Amino acid sequence: MRPQHLTYLKEKGTVWFNPCYGIIGFWNEYRKLIVKLNKPHKYLWSHRDLKRAKEIYAISIIAMAMNKSKKKEENWMIQKPKSDPPDGVMGTIVLKNGYQEMHVREVEVVEYINGDILDTIRKKLAGKQYEPNTILVCYLSGGGVYDMKKLSQTILKETTSLDHIFLVFPGVKLTDIPENVSDNKFLSAIVKYSSVQIKPVYNFITINPKEDCNTWKRGNDPNYFIFESGTKRGHSITLENPPKLF
Repeated sequence: MRPQHLTYLKEKGTVWFNPCYGIIGFWNEYRKLIVKLNKPHKYLWSHRDLKRAKEIYAISIIAMAMNKSKKKEENWMIQKPKSDPPDGVMGTIVLKNGYQEMHVREVEVVEYINGDILDTIRKKLAGKQYEPNTILVCYLSGGGVYDMKKLSQTILKETTSLDHIFLVFPGVKLTDIPENVSDNKFLSAIVKYSSVQIKPVYNFITINPKEDCNTWKRGNDPNYFIFESGTKRGHSITLENPPKLF
């Protein structure tokens, strides 16, 4: 965390959160809003009180997908800074020259509701300056069937202010939807989340929190995590008054 713009992450006691906690916590927040407002889903989903929770939700999906890719032994955690930008931060511990360091990526989130997905991304990036290592996550709230490879091929030809762009949504590839199976097996197959990197490379990862968060649900993975730089290791924490993510 050497760059000057990341000094806010060096504050003593800075807490990182398990992305499983982020996803499950989002749905807890959504249920609270149902009780509070007693309105239909379409109204609740676009309500301003859910905006922060949706940003955490999208960032958590990306972090879980990166953990599942297992290209390296990484364990990505998340954080929601007090100030905006960025919308969120992801971090994982890496070993460098015998020392542990926290490798972080700031995250910006934009929500696609209707129209053209890439136009939503272009509008988000237009006329704005971000740190070059920032990830842009576009959460697809508008349902439908999309050609992800075609979207990637199109955006790869364009010059954008950020080079790391992802789409996240509840759902799976059409080829992963089973046929001639029971309703339970069908629902089990499609009630998942997908993360699609469309720039600078194309990569499609599907996560299943019901299975992928089993270790966390059993209490073997912590909700909260503190990292201390240098030779000391990051460590999980237990607090009587836990920090708030939402």
